[in-house]
Amino acid sequence: MTHLVLIKRAIVLSLILSTSVFYAQPEIPGKTWKKVEQLSDEFDGKKIDNKKWNIDPEGHYELNWIGRSPALFQKESFDIRNGYLTIEVGKLKKPYVEDKKYSKPMVYKYHGGILRSYKKTSIGHYYECRMKMNKTEMGGGFWLCHQGTCENKHEIDITESVGQLTEATHKWAYDWDQIMHSNAIHRETSCNKPVRDQKKMMPPTKNSERFYTYGFYWKSPTELLFYLDGQYVYTLNPPVPFDQELILQFSIEAYDWNPIPEIGSKVATASKEDRTTYIDYIRVYKLKDK
Repeated sequence: MTHLVLIKRAIVLSLILSTSVFYAQPEIPGKTWKKVEQLSDEFDGKKIDNKKWNIDPEGHYELNWIGRSPALFQKESFDIRNGYLTIEVGKLKKPYVEDKKYSKPMVYKYHGGILRSYKKTSIGHYYECRMKMNKTEMGGGFWLCHQGTCENKHEIDITESVGQLTEATHKWAYDWDQIMHSNAIHRETSCNKPVRDQKKMMPPTKNSERFYTYGFYWKSPTELLFYLDGQYVYTLNPPVPFDQELILQFSIEAYDWNPIPEIGSKVATASKEDRTTYIDYIRVYKLKDK
């Protein structure tokens, strides 16, 4: 590789990674915000803090989902580079077949990753993540869930998107490469049917073109407020009271509504930079009396 090529790649990377921008948390009369260190990370070290985060898809004390076929969660997809947590997607050297965990064998051809907190969290917190999506057919985002019970199994998606759409993308997902989409889901179990509230908005650019800061204020069991780059964008009202303790997560995965092409996919052919999602920071604050 020539010196000129290395310089060009360095220039491209410097354009991709921009200086951190800080946005104030929502102002609450008579209250102040205190950072929860066990749920916050600037990713300035050399290694992922394994006292805060679990990146082994089967190594968490409560959650052990290994990813939606055909993309396997694996810890090897993670790295810390230049003060950013990175999740690289790509094609596995050989397919992996999981034939024990699920009702039918699942075939995995690609890889992504999932990061989960050890500490749980609930009402009265503000969550934010500054990130830039990869430029492939895979995607994901910043969310909370838990194992739950038959009666109460909750999920809050702060934001989710993908990096690249294709001709096979389902028609309803026409804008998922340029979107902030949030969910409050009462998950399906044998005790209840799935119900949700969801909203979306369109950011100025595609999610893979620049960093965005996604925020969420868990105001009450029935009021979930969402923010983009420090600005309020919408409120979700969960179909049932969301008052459970949840686990904070960040994942990059495959979606069946945005299938990865068998030939010529960005997941398999794009450069490492384009196959990488960058997370500048994750911060969580707890509401306190002044």
